[in-house]
Amino acid sequence: MTSSVDQAPASAAEPQSFGGRARSGTIWILAGFGLGQLLRLGANVALAAILFEEVFALMAIVTAVMMGLAMFSDIGLQANVVQHPQGGEPDFLNTAWTLQVIRGVCLFLVALSLAWPLSLFYGANDPTAYQLLYLIPIAALTPLIDGFRSAKLMMAARQLRIKEATKIEFFVGPFNVVVMLVLAWYFRSAYALAVASVLSSVLFTVLSYRLLDGPPSRFHWDKRVVQTILQFGKWVFLSTLFTFLAMQIDRLALARIFTLTEVGVYSIAASLAVIVPTLAGKLQWSVLFPWYSRMLEEGMPLPEAFARTREAMVISSSYLCALLFAGAASFFELAYDERYAMGGVLLPILVCGAWFSCFDTMYGATFVASGRPKWSAMTNASKVITFGLLLAVVAILDLDIVVAASILTLSEILRWMVCQALGRRLGLRNTRSELGAFAFFVSVSVAGWWLVERAPLVSDLSPFWRLFVLGVSVTLLFAPLFVKSVAPLVRRRG
Repeated sequence: MTSSVDQAPASAAEPQSFGGRARSGTIWILAGFGLGQLLRLGANVALAAILFEEVFALMAIVTAVMMGLAMFSDIGLQANVVQHPQGGEPDFLNTAWTLQVIRGVCLFLVALSLAWPLSLFYGANDPTAYQLLYLIPIAALTPLIDGFRSAKLMMAARQLRIKEATKIEFFVGPFNVVVMLVLAWYFRSAYALAVASVLSSVLFTVLSYRLLDGPPSRFHWDKRVVQTILQFGKWVFLSTLFTFLAMQIDRLALARIFTLTEVGVYSIAASLAVIVPTLAGKLQWSVLFPWYSRMLEEGMPLPEAFARTREAMVISSSYLCALLFAGAASFFELAYDERYAMGGVLLPILVCGAWFSCFDTMYGATFVASGRPKWSAMTNASKVITFGLLLAVVAILDLDIVVAASILTLSEILRWMVCQALGRRLGLRNTRSELGAFAFFVSVSVAGWWLVERAPLVSDLSPFWRLFVLGVSVTLLFAPLFVKSVAPLVRRRG
């Protein structure tokens, strides 16, 4: 028995229809992500005025712990539903949903058990961290609630019905910001952020049942399906394990070496730098991973599928990173007070690493779509090992947090080199063009920085107008590249 999706006959129209959904999904993801980032940025600026730097460090630890537990237990449930030929069958889908619920309960229990030892570990460096004893149990309710999200979300991802899933984010994002700011004003502590996260998770779960079309989620256990999921999931587990460490090891480790005040400023800069690779990853795994999977089933060579999307992704990532690099100092001057000025120094360093990080998501999606999730694990492991070794040197020599940010960028460069080596085995030979793209990104970034910070007339303007001039200038420099990358897509659509 197969689902209606799997029963549909192959035809020349199918790839075009799926490609149309991919283009539509890209627009919806960009809209949802853009709204989410604007809300998050506004909330962070407001929270920085209401709260203290230590709150950001505490929540960075809590977020890293919860994300770590989630990724340590990730067996690729949605990836299985998307990639497996029978992922749309009721037995497969409901078994995956049952495993999702079990996983949520386990995450909740493990997080509870970690609260006390982690509060002691970080409290030894800064007594403020003893609050983790209560913050982590509150935050642990989030994965428990998320475990009951409707299986309709997984089915929507398989069918590239991104518009339906994105609608939920348009409701939850503003709700989270409003609740968080109200609670922060009332409590003046990190508990406001933790409680807001739990309430937002409740709303998301409820809306996943009410706003999405599809069959109801039911508890079901099929041993054959479980074996299939675990067989594929063991490599996804290793990949996500190292992905977590690659994403969060800096904040977890730095909080043990530096003061929470320093780490709080670092966390704000890091949260801005990670915007670009986060967007790239969301597009890759929500749109391009399903698209790659379907195109490979249709017989399209992987290098051809990769080439159709790669240039636009590289140009877009370089454009956003250039804006962040060049406008870092002016943005922190505009949005934050003098306590956060160091963020303007840290952000350009972290953005260089973020530029290389975008390629891990690009190559990672192709590795998994082609049935090689262990390669994604290898690339992330290379970053974790490199960063860990270099960070030990920072701790031993008592170096400052700027050096720590620099070694994070170095570890990203090594991860990119590993992606290149593995990609060549699949016929993805793009090293020279990507180095050229990096040279262009650095040139534009440095020129933009000089324009707003050193050039006569412009550097004398207020931070807002400096950023406005920067945005116009960088956009004009990238405009020819955007036109060149979009033209082939328009021709294919026509």
